[in-house]
Amino acid sequence: MRFHANALRAAVLAAGAATIVTGAQAAEFRLTIVSGNAPAFTPIGSAIDAYIPAVNRAVAAAGHKINWVQGFSGQIVKVREELEGVETGLGDVGVIPGAFYQDKLSLVQIGYVTPFTSSDVEVVTEGMNKLLATFPEIGRQGERFNQLILKVSGVADDYGLWAKRDIKRFDDLKGMKVGAVGANQPWVTAAGASPVAVELATSYNALKSGVFEAIVLWQQAMAGFKFCEVAPYRLDTRFGAISNTMISVNKNSWAKLPAPVQAALRSGTNDWATTNDKRLKEGAVKGAELCEKSYNQKTNALSNEDRRKWAFALPNVAKSWAKRQDDAGMPGTKILTTFMDFMRDKKQPVVRNWDKE
Repeated sequence: MRFHANALRAAVLAAGAATIVTGAQAAEFRLTIVSGNAPAFTPIGSAIDAYIPAVNRAVAAAGHKINWVQGFSGQIVKVREELEGVETGLGDVGVIPGAFYQDKLSLVQIGYVTPFTSSDVEVVTEGMNKLLATFPEIGRQGERFNQLILKVSGVADDYGLWAKRDIKRFDDLKGMKVGAVGANQPWVTAAGASPVAVELATSYNALKSGVFEAIVLWQQAMAGFKFCEVAPYRLDTRFGAISNTMISVNKNSWAKLPAPVQAALRSGTNDWATTNDKRLKEGAVKGAELCEKSYNQKTNALSNEDRRKWAFALPNVAKSWAKRQDDAGMPGTKILTTFMDFMRDKKQPVVRNWDKE
């Protein structure tokens, strides 16, 4: 793990839930919130515009105040360094992109092993937070890294595929190089394509230079980062929404805070999650309009037959995931069943009943 030396020094000075007593009961607290991504990534923008103000209001009502240090866009931690940044105290609070921590935070990866289940990010977020409340093992995975997971929210409104050339069918992807985060690379492999590891900060240049020919992403991000300028052909696969971005708090920082401030940090995550999911959904609509108007995005809808073909071209990655968790002493099978039952109860368009095979 590598951090910028200047950022490290700044973070050490800023972090640590420093307290300035201003009265018999009232106090001021300095908290550093970190993530490697920029505010165009909706969980970051929503942390700035919804989470911090909500926490501030609740803290003020209790007679306290928080002075925030906002360490986004790689200022304190780089992308993929968020979990470690909060663990070591570089950040008191972190916006943690769960997709990059398949092994360390394995239990929140369930959305990636159950594709073609739900394209409604609000439903998926509700389901993920039900899992967080029901299975303490999810929280304990965060505690292994010296932090408390407070809430889960959406990362993708609905994954699809964008390419530099027109593609219409499942079979069109065979032999292509396709950018994907590690968690959804099996989707690419199932189509006979070659997955290439990606992150948002470098994908534009990678697409432009031909490091890969297509990318698995979501519409809001395609517009927000202008990726549709270099990959204007959209295949609407409806892989599904993913919710595994988390707000977590360093345990040492948490222990220094009085109960009203702890409560504010926790309750503020509700505003964050709601705002974030709303922005993802609205951003998908506006993003499609922007990409179509400015970059001539063309969309082909993958047929239901091809969606089913794609879903069943995959090995049962959900059952394999559940077994790995079970073998590690965690309730993988129970989590999978609970998640899929939730989606069926919510009448989601489940293509493959991953838990019942």
